[in-house]
Amino acid sequence: MANKARIAKNVFFIVGALTLGIMIYKIGVDNIWHDIKQTGWWYIPIFSMWVVVYLLNTLSFYIILNDGSQESKKISFIRLFKLTISGFAINYITPFGLMGGEPYKIIELKEDLGIQKATSSVLLSTMMHFVSHFLFWVVTIPMLFFLVPVISDSIEIGLIISGGTAFLLLLWAYRVYTKGGVNRALIITSRLPFIGKKIKNLKVKHQEKIDQMDVLIADLYKNRKKDFIASLSIEFLSRFIICFEILLMMQAIKAPVTIVQSVLVESIQSLISNLFFFMPMQMGAREGGFVIIYGILSMPVAYGVFVSLSKRIRELFWTLVGILLIKAEKH
Repeated sequence: MANKARIAKNVFFIVGALTLGIMIYKIGVDNIWHDIKQTGWWYIPIFSMWVVVYLLNTLSFYIILNDGSQESKKISFIRLFKLTISGFAINYITPFGLMGGEPYKIIELKEDLGIQKATSSVLLSTMMHFVSHFLFWVVTIPMLFFLVPVISDSIEIGLIISGGTAFLLLLWAYRVYTKGGVNRALIITSRLPFIGKKIKNLKVKHQEKIDQMDVLIADLYKNRKKDFIASLSIEFLSRFIICFEILLMMQAIKAPVTIVQSVLVESIQSLISNLFFFMPMQMGAREGGFVIIYGILSMPVAYGVFVSLSKRIRELFWTLVGILLIKAEKH
């Protein structure tokens, strides 16, 4: 089992390193260097603020994990912090967002926690991250209607649909929190062509473990409500802290924006980026999101291009850190 985990870790490291190289090539070394020179020392607080964001993500995960059991006490906060950074790094560079980071964390944790608890804990942490996004959109999208004087009909319709969808996703998340979601997800995927039969056989073979995972997922909301609220609140807070990144980037080019503007920019660009979750690092979608929101706010589109590239460089930096941490010692 240990050998399989070591092999998986090496595969994640090699694939991550190769993909990161491809990303740098696509963005262009010249573009990266020009942006670094333009932003200058402002990259120090930009990179550093993500330490706070990742600490909050880790704390949210740590609260979920620590249910008082002996198994959970084996996982230190520092180790979980490393896994959080590495998990996000892998997710940035793999298609469909969750194709690498979540399995990596499960592989790393299952030896100490067991496969059921490792899987349910990682899924709950991921759910908290998603739901904080949904809440963020539900709160911030209406702000555009009150704070932006002129919005075209097509954009208005798009925002209404997006806000409504985010609200429906919150209702779906509530169902998962109260009843679990692994069994239901497998039932749905078992109806897919080509892979459906294999998933159905897998479900029958491991039904007891699947039921245990759903019980563990539902337990957080039903029996540990304080932990549930604390974990979700921390993730939600991290969404707003991320908005300060745009403030710092705009200060670097002496084009300051308000905190409200930075929140709106972050909200809409993250919404558009997540619509293209199947693309590694949402290449192209992120840039389009910035062009759209800066246009809505009647700000120069060139600022949006600059911020988009600066965000890419920040992501490359932390992706590199995350990939290197994969090779770090386990404890």
